[in-house]
Amino acid sequence: MFTALIADDESTERTAVAFLLEQHFPGRFHIFQAENGKDALATVKEQRIDLLLSDIEMPFLNGIELAKESRKLQPDIELLFFSGYDNFEYVQSALLLRAVNYVLKPLEPGQFCAAIQEILSRLEQRPPEEQQIEERPAGDLTLLPEESGEPPAEGSDVSAPVLLRRIELAIQLKQPIQLSELAEELLGRYLDTGSYSHVYIRHVVADLLQILIDGNPDVPDSEFEKAAEEVYALRYFSDIRNVVQKYLDILVGELHREMDGPNFSINRVKQYISQHYGEDLTLATLADHVYLSPNYLSNMFTKVTGTSLNRYIRQFRMEKARELLVNTGMKISDVSQAVGYPSTSYFIKHFQQMYGMTPVAFRQQHTMQSEDQGSETP
Repeated sequence: MFTALIADDESTERTAVAFLLEQHFPGRFHIFQAENGKDALATVKEQRIDLLLSDIEMPFLNGIELAKESRKLQPDIELLFFSGYDNFEYVQSALLLRAVNYVLKPLEPGQFCAAIQEILSRLEQRPPEEQQIEERPAGDLTLLPEESGEPPAEGSDVSAPVLLRRIELAIQLKQPIQLSELAEELLGRYLDTGSYSHVYIRHVVADLLQILIDGNPDVPDSEFEKAAEEVYALRYFSDIRNVVQKYLDILVGELHREMDGPNFSINRVKQYISQHYGEDLTLATLADHVYLSPNYLSNMFTKVTGTSLNRYIRQFRMEKARELLVNTGMKISDVSQAVGYPSTSYFIKHFQQMYGMTPVAFRQQHTMQSEDQGSETP
C-alpha cells in the first residue's frame, strides 16, 4: 500500500479527493489529510509520503511552495496539483517540479483517475533500494551489468536522471536561464571525478548532449554522434565540459532569440495547424503543444490575432479545401476528409457559410472561368 497526502483548505474538496481514491483505487492508498500548507509539510516531515495531492492556493504555504519543500525532504515524492485557477504560471511551476498533472476544479473523475493510474504505474515500477556494490580495483572502469543508477553523491538530493528530465522541461518551456542553471548543477557534481566511474560520467554527459542537440532543430542529428565520440575519446573532464558548453551556448542563445521574438507561442500554434489541419485539432491538443493552459491560449490567440482560434482553424481549412477543389479532381467527400471534416455534410455547410456556395458550385464556377480565360487567349 502507498501513502497519499491530500492538502486543501476546503474540507469538502479533501473529502471528494479521498472518496475518488477509495472508490476507484480501493486498498491502494493509506490517506492523510491536511487543511493548509503548513500542516501538510509537518506531515511530510513525519511520514513517508508517496503521493502529494495539493491545492494551489492555501494558507501559510501555497501548493507550489509546499511541493518544493516536500521535494527537499522526500525527492521521489509524486505530485498532483488541483486548483480552480487556470493560470499559466501555475502550470509552468508545476511542470518544473515534475508534477504528473495539473487538474482543474471541479475535479473530472475520468481525468483525475487517469492521472492517479499513471502515478501508480510509476510507483510500482520503482526499483528496490540500491544494494551496496563491491568496490572495484583502482583503474578498472568497466561498468558492472547491475550498475544501472547513479552512485551516491555527497550533498546531492536529486539523481542525474531527475536533473536531465528537468533540463528537458526547461527546454520545452523555453527557459534559457533555468536550462543554464540545471546544466551547471549537473556538470558541477562531476568536478571531483574521483567520486564517480569515468564510464558513468561519459554516459551522463552523452545523455545531456542528446537532449541539447535534440532541443535545437537547427543542429543536425549527425552532430550527436560526432560529439559523443569526442566525449568518449577525451581524457580530462574540463575538455568534456567544453564540448557540452558549446552546444549549451548554442541552445541557450536560440531560446533567448525565440523568447524575444513577437508572438512566439502563437506562431508555433499556427505552424502546428498548418501541418496537422487534416487531423482532429482540439484546444487541449494545441495548448499542450505550447505548454499553455487551454483558456490562456484561447484568450491570448484572440488578443494577438483578432480572431478566435476556432475561426482561424476553420478559415485555414476552408482555404486548403479551395486549393484542393481547384487543383485536384478529388471527390467532395475526400476533400472533406483531407481538411479535417469527417462529416461531409458538415464540411459543405461550413464551406457554403464562408463562400456563399457549395463546394460543387465553387468547382464548377472555377472550371467555367478557366475555360473562358482559355478561349480568350490568342
